[in-house]
Amino acid sequence: MAEADRDREQRRTCQHLCKARCCRYVVVQIRAPRLKADYDEISWFLAHERVSIYYHHRRWHLELRTRCRNLTPNNLCAIYHTRPIVCRGYDADSCEYPARPRHDLQFDTKAEFDAWWKGKLARDRRKRRARTKAAKNRSRR
Repeated sequence: MAEADRDREQRRTCQHLCKARCCRYVVVQIRAPRLKADYDEISWFLAHERVSIYYHHRRWHLELRTRCRNLTPNNLCAIYHTRPIVCRGYDADSCEYPARPRHDLQFDTKAEFDAWWKGKLARDRRKRRARTKAAKNRSRR
C-alpha cells in the first residue's frame, strides 16, 4: 500500500472508528506506591477530575483524560502534517478502540485506591511477620 493511501486509511480509522481516542488522553509513568508520601501523591492525583491511576505490565501510570487542543470537532488533527513525532509514530492498527484497555489494577477514585492501599498494608504486615517468624526459627537451629 502506498504511503499516502496508508495515511488516508489511518486518518479514516481515527476519525470514524475510534473517534481519535489516543488524542483524548495523556499517560505518564509514575513511581510505584511504597511509602505514605507515595500514597499521598496518588491520592492528590485522584482528587482531580478525569484522572486515573493504573498498574499494567509491572509499571504504574497516571492517565489524564484531556483532549488535544489540535483535535478538530470532527476528530481530525488540525496540524496533521506538522504533528509531533510521538503522534507520527502511533499506528492506528494497534489502536485500543472501541473501549478503554483492561489493566492489572485501575483506580478512578480515591476510595478505590484507599481500599487497595489498606489491603497492601495488611499484606506487607503479614510478609514482615512471616519473615520475622522464619528468622526466629532459623536462629533456634
